[in-house]
Amino acid sequence: MLNTKEIKKQIEIIKAHSINEYRETIHLFRLLKKRAKSKEEKSFIRHQSVDILKITVVVSVGALPGGTVVVAFIEMGFRKFNSTILPTSFSDELKSRLESNAIDKSRED
Repeated sequence: MLNTKEIKKQIEIIKAHSINEYRETIHLFRLLKKRAKSKEEKSFIRHQSVDILKITVVVSVGALPGGTVVVAFIEMGFRKFNSTILPTSFSDELKSRLESNAIDKSRED
């Protein structure tokens, strides 16, 4: 069970990742405006566009009645295939947590 300190910490993490996604989206629009040419810029545009699509789907499904439960089940299904419906800022945090949990479990064995 989570206590209030852990919940506040989780909220701060979500805020930080949301701000990061916002900044990446602003950077995306600037690159689109200047008509990006390098491979790195095109790759960033591609990945950020996928993130925006993911956010749109999650928010749309989440807005429906019972949508948060549906989003949770979809995410659980995607995790079975080592993928996620969360944007990269959130999924990077998730991957690092899963890796640290796996390391902790291997140490316990």
